[in-house]
Amino acid sequence: MKKFAHFGAVLKEKQANMNLLESLKVWASNPDDDPNQIEFLYFEPDSPMIDTPVAKGGHIAYMVDNIDEQVANENCCWGPMDVCPGVRIAFFTDENGVLTEYCQAG
Repeated sequence: MKKFAHFGAVLKEKQANMNLLESLKVWASNPDDDPNQIEFLYFEPDSPMIDTPVAKGGHIAYMVDNIDEQVANENCCWGPMDVCPGVRIAFFTDENGVLTEYCQAG
């Protein structure tokens, strides 16, 4: 099962309310703090994701129960990988060409 989680929007500058995901060198806001469930992202110039589609534009994200099963038949442009304890993500382009993130927590 998948459930809408957030829309990711890439910014050109960091905002004060962002937290650093050290392993990815990406700053991210908490989408739960935004009334529209937007996660604002800023990629450090040396982020390992800087040349991926994820750092180039927006994406839609869904929570899933088992990320490895959900992306088994997808051509992921990033992940699946653990980004911090208890959080696993993967990015791929869906059948409509939309950059999509699956997230698994727990």
